[in-house]
Amino acid sequence: MTHLVAAVRTPTGPAFTVVLVGHVAAVLITLVAAAAGAVAAARVLAAKGELARSVRSYFSPGVNWVGRVLYLVPLFGGALLAMSGGAYRFGATWVEWGIGLWAAATALAEGVLWPAERRVQRGIASSGGAGVPPGVRRACRTMVVATVGVMGLVVAAMVVMVAKP
Repeated sequence: MTHLVAAVRTPTGPAFTVVLVGHVAAVLITLVAAAAGAVAAARVLAAKGELARSVRSYFSPGVNWVGRVLYLVPLFGGALLAMSGGAYRFGATWVEWGIGLWAAATALAEGVLWPAERRVQRGIASSGGAGVPPGVRRACRTMVVATVGVMGLVVAAMVVMVAKP
């Protein structure tokens, strides 16, 4: 018995390409933002006295909006699914795994990484840059470990999205 399988073409076109570039750019910005935070936290941990001005500046109070680019990843991804003409769909295993890994990375960032970053911001602001309070060191260690987790999950999602197992 012969089975006929309808060929689904890989989506192309300028609009799809622009959205795909946005999707990939959001992932890369997320990784760079996370890495920058971990490097700044490591510099706090290595400090032997007054913090460098650049470190104090990095941890000035405020929301890490660049890190929140993480939320654009599924927005662009959903648009890609919608634009794919059925070539890609929500029920596909690789899409579900990608979404799950992204959700885990986001939960880790919101639940551990960014709260630790806020603690570092508050601690550095209250210390005036003269030395590093013990709570700040703890929060910096938390940031570094959580960043490794977030980046690992995002990279795993990238592998799944590219390989489409």
